[in-house]
Amino acid sequence: MVAKGRKPRSLKEALKGKLSKKELSELVTSFDVIGSIAVIEIPDSLLKKKKTIAKALMQANTHIKTVARIKGKHSGKFRVRPVEIIAGKKTTLTEHKEHGCRFKVQVGKMFFSPRLSHERERIAKLIRKGEVVGAFFAGVGPFPIVFAKHSPMKKAHAIELNPIAYMFLKENIALNKCTHRIQPILGDVKKIAPKLKGKCNRIVMPLPKGGEHFLDSAFIAAASNCVVHFYQFGPRDSPYKEALAKIKTTAKKFNRKTRVIRKKRVRSFSPKTIQVVIDFKIY
Repeated sequence: MVAKGRKPRSLKEALKGKLSKKELSELVTSFDVIGSIAVIEIPDSLLKKKKTIAKALMQANTHIKTVARIKGKHSGKFRVRPVEIIAGKKTTLTEHKEHGCRFKVQVGKMFFSPRLSHERERIAKLIRKGEVVGAFFAGVGPFPIVFAKHSPMKKAHAIELNPIAYMFLKENIALNKCTHRIQPILGDVKKIAPKLKGKCNRIVMPLPKGGEHFLDSAFIAAASNCVVHFYQFGPRDSPYKEALAKIKTTAKKFNRKTRVIRKKRVRSFSPKTIQVVIDFKIY
């Protein structure tokens, strides 16, 4: 039990005495914070204790005003994860701040990962003056907006298929005063890429799953010496193997040469799966 008057240091500490030892061992202690909303996964075995868990999370993290439970996997045309509010304010709308930028987000209606914050900053530092960036699967705009604020790029073409996310993308571009450097585009990357043929000096592909199906589009939009940041999920024991094979196959299809610049583990996704990024150049 936490001493009276003292804030618990962690979710697990806040739940001591409220969950059994067995229940505590089943608890998922990691969670995402998007603005003032915490998004947490609760195992089926603990669903009866979801409100207890949510209240404890807010007790340990006083800046959190809403707790939402993930109800399912990424699914549907727009790859969103449904959520259920289980504590706090009954809203899924929030404003997330990152690297001096502000993003309005509606949790559960669009994909947004605060865990890719370091990747947005990393890539922004790599962008050279005058680059034209293809921001595939732009969502509410975190990648292109961070680039606009922290790099000397010339312009970003921000492509998003989800009409709700696109609406927020346009609003966030205006909110961060980036209208002169980011072009929001509503549509399918596969249909938009031919319109950008050979124009992009850098392409970022942060799709949560299935990005390999859009490698063709990257090769179409890529100028000579274009750098692509390609995100994939892979098994922990050989996370890069399949992704590298897909890059090689697509390069052969387009009769272009490639060179891998960097391979990096980005984040853990499940006990057997991790997300990786491969930075590679197209000649």
